[in-house]
Amino acid sequence: MLLTVVFSIFSVLAELEIVKGTDGIKLIPIFWLLEILLLGYTLIPFAVLIGSVLGLSSFVSTNQLLIMQISGFNARYRMNSIILVGITIFAISFVLGEFIVPVVKKFKAEIQLSIGETRDFTLTDKGFWARSHNIFFKVDTLQSNHTVIDVELYEFNNEMELLSILTADSGTHNGLAWVFEGVNVLTFKPEYSKKKYDSSFEKKLTIGPDIMEMIVHEQKDQSIFALLAYLNLAKITGQTSDDLYFNIFQKVGLWIDIFVLLVLSHFVVRASLGRFSSSKNIITAVCVGFGYFMIGKVLNQAGLVFSLPSVLVAFMPSMLLIIMIYIFKNRPN
Repeated sequence: MLLTVVFSIFSVLAELEIVKGTDGIKLIPIFWLLEILLLGYTLIPFAVLIGSVLGLSSFVSTNQLLIMQISGFNARYRMNSIILVGITIFAISFVLGEFIVPVVKKFKAEIQLSIGETRDFTLTDKGFWARSHNIFFKVDTLQSNHTVIDVELYEFNNEMELLSILTADSGTHNGLAWVFEGVNVLTFKPEYSKKKYDSSFEKKLTIGPDIMEMIVHEQKDQSIFALLAYLNLAKITGQTSDDLYFNIFQKVGLWIDIFVLLVLSHFVVRASLGRFSSSKNIITAVCVGFGYFMIGKVLNQAGLVFSLPSVLVAFMPSMLLIIMIYIFKNRPN
């Protein structure tokens, strides 16, 4: 909890630099609370390790673990307890990660847009580009109310010949299709024409505001269902990327690490039974947890710089933890 609060302070300080007006200041406490919730979810594996070591160390210091072993608490029962606790923590993290964190992440992004000088978000210097089959979709600005500003649609045929160009002043999504305002359409084939629409113009595209926000705000904590839906769309449009696969693998890796860290905590305490020291176990767990957290961060950057395979970057922390389990398991008491 203390680490979560400390880490969240740095994010709040960064946001204070762009706050404009008293309305933005009033939103800072809400932003801080959301940041604590998101960091708390990120540090679940770390909390699992520390909590398990604390609990097992308490059992050892009061001789409860010795009594349990004498009573027949063998390796099979120990493994069953790990699986039961792991499934419970996994269920909690699944609910948080799939249903609560995406909502919190989205709310946080909207607050970030609101506390600054403007509620609009310029996507890149060249705008947001996406492809929907043979239509290329360009947006200059995404507003916090799911409105896009300055839209361009370039439609091609299967031979990649330009058929038409649509420009619009703004657009909103009604759940089924985009509704554009201030539309001008320049058609090249089958015959040249130019038309301006005074009324709303509706266009169905596979790219919706949720996908745009996922990319713009880098919402890596999207639910696994949203990520898989986005992957399916990316395969259809030929726009799959290592970053998308990495986000999926990383989410699965976090769930695996819950069980791996539970196993590791048992061997950390077991390795020191002969010369038991509760403080030493806790320090070991903190060092391992902090190393796990930092290695994950370093690997993320290394994967981008050296173009490492996404599956290797996502599961490398888990593999390193398994190696540590082997070391502690074979370490003499």
